[in-house]
Amino acid sequence: MFQVWFFTQVVVEREFRSPRESQSSNPLLLNSGLVEAQKAEVRVTLWFEQGRPDSEFKQNLPQAGWVWTESDSAAVEGLPYSLAGYRTITFAEEPEIFAWYQDIEQEVRLVGGITYLDERIPEVIDISHYALEQNIQPRQFSLSEGTISVTGWQESLSSPVFAGEDRVNIQIISQAYEGKGRTALALPVLLEEF
Repeated sequence: MFQVWFFTQVVVEREFRSPRESQSSNPLLLNSGLVEAQKAEVRVTLWFEQGRPDSEFKQNLPQAGWVWTESDSAAVEGLPYSLAGYRTITFAEEPEIFAWYQDIEQEVRLVGGITYLDERIPEVIDISHYALEQNIQPRQFSLSEGTISVTGWQESLSSPVFAGEDRVNIQIISQAYEGKGRTALALPVLLEEF
């Protein structure tokens, strides 16, 4: 089950350092130039409605630095199956991770699955600024208890899903609490609770 948030515009006052050189094809957070974070947590979930793909598929996934776990239904043929990977990345590793995500997303789609990626950092981000720079066409907005979110469409990304009646492929959520914050970027949407 995934959670989709709805967003109302909120301005987050924060002074950011000057943006890093941005690779327009990489929408990930460390690349945005809007954050101080030097590291991020990345989660990738490969979800297959018709059960596990062939065993060779799992063997071809990267292992260095990744922790992979299978869903409980892994042993039952025909039930939905998911494989989730987690690792911490640096700014320098982010372009490689995004390129890998684009490749694996296509491979998973060809065998009937969906690839979900989320990247998390321990700080608040100006979502409006991020959405404008990434040319996100907002479809859903949310504000609740210090959490703001926008879910939308970005032309250069694939892997669309439907959130209600809206076709979306990117979601950004930021939360401020007790002088601290955190942000998650999800492609196409966040699967795990934030």
